[in-house]
Amino acid sequence: MTSAPAAPPAAAPTPAQSEQFARTNNRLTVGDYLPRAVHDGTPEAGKCEWSSHVAISLSAQEAGALAWVLIDTIMQARFGPATPLYDAWRQHTLAGTQIPAPANVTIGSFVEPVFGLPGATAKSETHLLGHVGEWLWHLLTKDNPAVRVQHDPKGDVTDAGGDGYTIYESTDGTLRFRLWESKKNTAKGSLSASLNKAYKQLAVSGQRYVAKIVGSFAHTATGTPDELISFIAEIPGAWVQGDELVGAGVTLATHQTLPAAPFTKMASKLPLLDKPGQLRGLATSINGYEELAKTVRRYAWTAL
Repeated sequence: MTSAPAAPPAAAPTPAQSEQFARTNNRLTVGDYLPRAVHDGTPEAGKCEWSSHVAISLSAQEAGALAWVLIDTIMQARFGPATPLYDAWRQHTLAGTQIPAPANVTIGSFVEPVFGLPGATAKSETHLLGHVGEWLWHLLTKDNPAVRVQHDPKGDVTDAGGDGYTIYESTDGTLRFRLWESKKNTAKGSLSASLNKAYKQLAVSGQRYVAKIVGSFAHTATGTPDELISFIAEIPGAWVQGDELVGAGVTLATHQTLPAAPFTKMASKLPLLDKPGQLRGLATSINGYEELAKTVRRYAWTAL
């Protein structure tokens, strides 16, 4: 008996199909696809408090919708106040039509960092995977009610400096600062090795990253509350001493299964940050993480 021919693989969803899935099912945030699996939230001296977000079996429709939520948010942030350009990119992307010249060149300049442009010399896929990981961290954490300041990830991952930072209120209402380092692991290598690189970067370069962050406020101080400016001025001195005003965070994005207790070595690698609540970790595990990042890029390119 002759077996039936295998069914052809299902076509990858278009941006419009993914947008419709997200909207129809009211799954409009990254957290709707990446529920928090574990939260080890007891702050103790010499311990890293951590969370994990896991998506082991996203359907093709769910993965496409997650990619759409990511790229739509990323592009809105990139265009900033140039909302007519964002609107044009979004309209053509969802319609599956090409942006006419010369607007395609203007809009392409916003797409090009990290993603590159279709038909051009390929950008680093390592940077693509890392950029998507930074946005996953940002979108999973920025809406915490304690957060006062957490800027969008850098538009170009080749910019020197830390990967992100958060200024937040502690449980007693005092301001705190956390410097974040982001890593991705999309191979078969040890997750511990990736985490150890992040710890080393924070230990070796954290003071320099802090200095760049503090200096950036000189250009954006207008409208910033005096309380916040005064606090920011304290951060460099607090970092060098490991004062309780500052802390460090590491985020990891991977396709691998997460260990039962990640971030166990963080305290020993950053011994100055030994007070309760100074260390945080966030791990994201997505089956097909590399494919997700490439879909994000494909959606960015659709109208170009």
